[in-house]
Amino acid sequence: MKLISAGSTVKVISQTKNANYWIYVQAADGTKGYITNSPTYVKLNTQVAGVTNTYTVKDGDTLWTIANSQGVTVNDLMKANNLTSGSIYPGQVLQIPAAAAGEYRVAAGDTLYKIAAKLGLSLNSLIQANPGVDANQLYVGQILKVPQTSQAPAPQPAPQQAPALTMAEQVVQLVNAERAKAGLKPLRADNATLNRMARDKAVDMIQKNYFSHTSPTFGSPFAMMDKYGIHYGYAGENIAKGQTSAQQVMNDWMNSSGHRANILSPNYDTIGVGYYQGAWVQEFISAN
Repeated sequence: MKLISAGSTVKVISQTKNANYWIYVQAADGTKGYITNSPTYVKLNTQVAGVTNTYTVKDGDTLWTIANSQGVTVNDLMKANNLTSGSIYPGQVLQIPAAAAGEYRVAAGDTLYKIAAKLGLSLNSLIQANPGVDANQLYVGQILKVPQTSQAPAPQPAPQQAPALTMAEQVVQLVNAERAKAGLKPLRADNATLNRMARDKAVDMIQKNYFSHTSPTFGSPFAMMDKYGIHYGYAGENIAKGQTSAQQVMNDWMNSSGHRANILSPNYDTIGVGYYQGAWVQEFISAN
């Protein structure tokens, strides 16, 4: 509420003829509101809720014709303008009350179908939001509830982290990273039999407690490949023992000329990797 001294210059927009003598005015700073006939102060509301439009009374107008043309009830029109009677005069500016948020005022000629189309709603949703409304007996100024069309987004599941790579998968990534640095094609790691053979060789080294390319169980790497039915043009093997991470074992292999030669050989196109309790095995082949 803003108080201004009596005698301040204001522009009259509309007024009521009742005991309280409320007048809707605009102050010099552009603020609009209602004033009273207070002998000392003029009370000016800086916010006039629910008013979004004005109408200038014409000859022959009545509150009923104005309300009907504006889609409001006579009662609401009188409340918005502090009228206590139906007396109006040409040139008088009336405030047209707006529907509250989430509401719609029925206008002349409206049907539920037209209202739904106007608001971008389905007819069924409008009917469900207004269960007590008779679709065949709508009246001008009637308030309808407008269903919410924007629903809160469904809660999204928390992004799942990709499963951690196994030791063998980490080795494959590191191998192909080194090959990329050397301008070589990446090795495929989708030969299930070759991967199983590498794993079995790692298990065998731990269980038989040896560190050698020749297994007391399977023989040489090439003999082992033959036993597993693996066909190849070129073949090679890298082994290591005791390293605690894929990066550590790769560092050791890359610092050894023989192991590095296998990792960076252009003759190979497929790799199988096995890890078991500190034993590391790489099997290389050219499958084609």
